[in-house]
Order: sequence, then C-alpha cells, then structure tokens
Amino acid sequence: MEDGHKEKMENDGQNVDLPPEMMHEIASRLPVKPLCRFKLVSKSWESLISDPDFVANYSKAAFENEDVFFRRRRLLFTFVDSGQRGMYSLDLDRFLNENPNVGVDGSVAAPIELDFVYSHLPRGGYDWVPRVFYSCYGLFLSRLCSGDCSYSLINPVTKESKKLPDAPLWRLPMKPHFRIGIGFDHSTNEYKVINGQQNDDGVVFSVYTLQIDSWRKIDCLFPYRVLGRYDGILVNGGVHWFARKVSDESSVIISFSLAEEKVREIELPSNNAFTHRIQLGAFRDWLCITSSSIYSVTFNEFWVMKNYGVSESWTKMRVFKPYEKLSHSGFWTKSHDLMVFNRSSLVMYNFNDDTY
Repeated sequence: MEDGHKEKMENDGQNVDLPPEMMHEIASRLPVKPLCRFKLVSKSWESLISDPDFVANYSKAAFENEDVFFRRRRLLFTFVDSGQRGMYSLDLDRFLNENPNVGVDGSVAAPIELDFVYSHLPRGGYDWVPRVFYSCYGLFLSRLCSGDCSYSLINPVTKESKKLPDAPLWRLPMKPHFRIGIGFDHSTNEYKVINGQQNDDGVVFSVYTLQIDSWRKIDCLFPYRVLGRYDGILVNGGVHWFARKVSDESSVIISFSLAEEKVREIELPSNNAFTHRIQLGAFRDWLCITSSSIYSVTFNEFWVMKNYGVSESWTKMRVFKPYEKLSHSGFWTKSHDLMVFNRSSLVMYNFNDDTY
C-alpha cells in the first residue's frame, strides 16, 4: 500500500498502482468464486473483500439483479439420522437444470456438506445437533442445539462461518425464552441479528451487527408473548412472529422493523377459522400462514398477505397437492415456486394452473 491509498500489483514485470475505488469496482463485479481467490492476492485485497460493508453491498447488489436472484440460490438444510448429522448446501440452479438429465447423461446435482462449519464447534461438532434458521442475502443463521446452544452466521459460498457472542440476559435472575431472527437493514447497509428475550410481562429485544460484533439492547419492554417457532420470518424489512398481547391475550403478528428498531402489530385474517396449529412463513415476498399437523391431517390451502400491513389483503390460496406441513424454499421463477412439502419433498409448483 502506497501512502495508505494505492495497491501495487505486478503485471508483466511492472508495478500497477490501483486506487481503492478501482479495487472496490473490480471486486464488486467479480463472481463469488474468483472473488474468493482474489483474497489471496494481497492483504489489502483480503481486507477489502472481508470487510462487512463490502460483503453487505456485494450481496445486496447480487440479489437485486433479477438474473442473479433467479439463478444463484442455495438451499441450506440439516440431516440427523441414526447418529449421523451434518449441514448441507444445495445449488438450486444446478439441481433444477441437471437433475432432469439423470439416466440420460448421468449428470446429478447433489448437496455439498459444509464441513468447514464444524471447525469452531466443541469436539469438532461430534455432539452437534444442527438447526438452520432463515437466510438473508446468502447468509444463514444456525443454532447449536447442544452444549452452549450458540448461534453462527454461515456463508456457504465463501465457506466462512462466524460464531456469535452470547446475548446478555437483560432481566436477571429469571432465564427467559429466546426468539431469534436475521435481516438486512437497507438504511444502514448492514446485517442485523435480532434476539428477543421473553418474560411473563413482555419481550425485550436486542440487536447484533457484524460491523460492531456485539449486542445492543432496545430500551423498551414490548407487551407481547411471542408464540410458536423460535426463528423470526423476514419480510418487507421486518422480522415477524406470532404473538399474544399481554393485556387481553388476543393473537396478532408482531414485526420488528430493522431500520426503525420498533415493533408494530399486523392483524391475522379476519373471520378466520383456524382449527389446527398454524405456522408463520414467507411466500415469495409476502407473509404467509399455513396449517400444521402432528396427527397426519392434510390441508390444501394457506393464506398470503399480498399488500403488506393491510389486513384486508389477506388472500386464501389453494394447493392441489395435500400437505401436513408446507413452506416456501425462498426460490421461485416467473411461473413456478419451489415448495417444501412435509419437510422432505421439493416440488416446483405452478400456482397459475396447479401443476407440479
């Protein structure tokens, strides 16, 4: 680095001085794999490419590009069976384009085990029970369900993972129930992990950011009891959970705004007749409510909120393939959505003509 402003590189025996803005421009245009190789060029390149601000802007730009959004998608999942366990990444573009050729040319897109994740786990992950939470711009949030029950951020493309520091217990001595979520704050260009600590009289939220690498408490007790799943649903710049009001026990959806760091209420579908357990999720860019069964009962409809925050926009959708549990993978094309049926089957479903 020359005077802290330029990087010198060898090119045919000559020194080439690159200003920081040119380095940034070059790096921002590279695909992921060459970008990772550029980290080996020099400490300055490694520092730039590893910088949280650059990572955030690079990921944001990639997902705002429609071609990249539809093609570069990965499904992260865990496997636990008969003492075997692991975390895997599936390139959905390769899976959808190559798997139809099985039996023709032998081409198969298979999941790749993310064994690099085990490096920071106790005993190399020997007693690790993995759990994957929702993703944001290519980063995944995972929880260690044994030992210290810690959380990690995982980037399956760059093969990097980071263990998060424990969030402080804000209201001692009672040990509260925890809620967690991840999102990207477009107003500050930074990733945020949201921690909610549930007590009898409300929930206390705190925020973790990669840039600071620490937790910050939101100085407010929000009068809700968060229900159901531990992981929050990211939609429209907010992380969402089912909740009940402390005041009257009525059910609502609460949204923690990543930009404003405030909580708002969203009404459930009016006159709904939910007779079974329900699950909050995301369908494309919409909030979604599906039914969930533990007694082999099947369903063929679910709700989506097509106009965010407008209760009248809740719309019932039908699916002709019965399900016990249903979720959206986060991947879709202009005509099809990749749905996860019963936590085990990936189905490309066309909701325009109900084919799959």
